[in-house]
Amino acid sequence: MSVDSLAAHTGWSKDRVETAAETLENRLSDAASGITLLRVAGGYQLATKAELNEDLHWEYERVGDLSAMAMEVLAIIAFRQPVTRADIEKMRGVSSERSIQNLLQQGLIVDLGRKESPGRPILYGTSPYFLECLGIDSLEELAAHIPASETEAVLTDAGRREGGEDNGGTVAESDE
Repeated sequence: MSVDSLAAHTGWSKDRVETAAETLENRLSDAASGITLLRVAGGYQLATKAELNEDLHWEYERVGDLSAMAMEVLAIIAFRQPVTRADIEKMRGVSSERSIQNLLQQGLIVDLGRKESPGRPILYGTSPYFLECLGIDSLEELAAHIPASETEAVLTDAGRREGGEDNGGTVAESDE
């Protein structure tokens, strides 16, 4: 839940909400507690402590697994946002419409508005739900969790395709 939402529901100031959250976080850090307070997407979320995850084997319905193609599109959006579908397709070398629609349906990306260019294409970016799914508070944390060499390798590979270099004689796979 966002700090703004907590402040609105309680009638407290944002500073008071932050202070209360810190107090709660300290109380929950006790070894006897099975839950923890996480700061995610600019707000807070209660979650099971990570060390208890193996002990909990609940079945739950997932929104759906992402294909490798959708993961690639999501990575491009996360690191290059705001980005248009044409930008994504130029980097990948294949159509990305289906992956984008899937990511929108699952709430992982959002329409950020229109680019001020001919045709006014839609700009895409990641959603707060994307941050929640990863358990991070901001995109800066995402970059901190991924080794720079891996990020560079992905963007270099995408840049090769963007720059028009061939892909070793293989045919790029489309998501359609």
